[in-house]
Amino acid sequence: MKRIAGMGLGVFGDVSMIRRQRGLAFVSVPSNSFSTSTNDHIDNPITLTDWGAKILLSEDSDEKASLTNTAFELWNAGKIKEVGNTQPPLFPGRPSFVKIMDPRELPQRGKGGTKESRVAMLHSFVHIENCAIDLIWDCICRFIPQYPNLPREFFDDFTKIAQDEAKHYGLLNERLKDLGSFYGAFPSHAGLWEDAQSTSHDLLARLAIENMVHEARGLDVTPKIITKYRSGGDLKTSDLLVQILGDEITHVRYGIRWFDYICKNFHNPPIDSISHFHQLVPRYFKGKIKGPFNTLARNSAGMTEQWYLPISFSPHNNKNKTHDEDES
Repeated sequence: MKRIAGMGLGVFGDVSMIRRQRGLAFVSVPSNSFSTSTNDHIDNPITLTDWGAKILLSEDSDEKASLTNTAFELWNAGKIKEVGNTQPPLFPGRPSFVKIMDPRELPQRGKGGTKESRVAMLHSFVHIENCAIDLIWDCICRFIPQYPNLPREFFDDFTKIAQDEAKHYGLLNERLKDLGSFYGAFPSHAGLWEDAQSTSHDLLARLAIENMVHEARGLDVTPKIITKYRSGGDLKTSDLLVQILGDEITHVRYGIRWFDYICKNFHNPPIDSISHFHQLVPRYFKGKIKGPFNTLARNSAGMTEQWYLPISFSPHNNKNKTHDEDES
């Protein structure tokens, strides 16, 4: 069966549930079979996207993490048989005890020089990881109409990212409690979800902004944050951040892997992935790509300088600067 795909849904011939091409298992869904989430799907999830919709609709942040772990284990064990076609809600459920504010109105949390500042920073990390769970499940569910023939390995990788985000949320939330605080003690913002909304029509745009900009930026800034916690004597939090940094390298790698794969295999003719990334970032990213860059971590993720330096702010000043140099 021949596949011809363009920028949107593409044109597909007859589809079967599983087919093989270039060594990958493709999960194919008829283009007229997409459904929105229903109570039955949510109460009794069967497919992977049923589980995704259930997780997205949950207003309990701990439950989101727990359900994510369950879904990952079931998928990994082959007990969830199909990806399905249940579409995600427009907005994810959010815990009522977390106050959401405009980012410009948030109180300054400091730069980590005091214990109070470090606790406020840790709270922001907990919120980010909770939002990341939603972002990944939305990515799993939302783009099946655009790319109904995504390889099964795509869902393997992204359920693993979701499980990582759930693990990070749990670890950081417990650490926040150890320090005498709790999730919801500080106001937060919904900036990450706003970026998800702006890229809700295009999987490549979503991968570019969430995995290859936001998560890559995390690789740049986390070493400096680890140093601040160590300097403040909080070795437990710094060790958690070291562990998370390693996982985030993998998340960036997965983003690049599938961005490049889709550009080459789902577009006719194939498009150059790096050039397309350079077009998408200024269109959908509100900020600037700026250093200092953690080139070691980025290179480990497969994000070499050709991906980001041509679109970075003041690239001549940032090209060779590392976090260690920035701290000196």
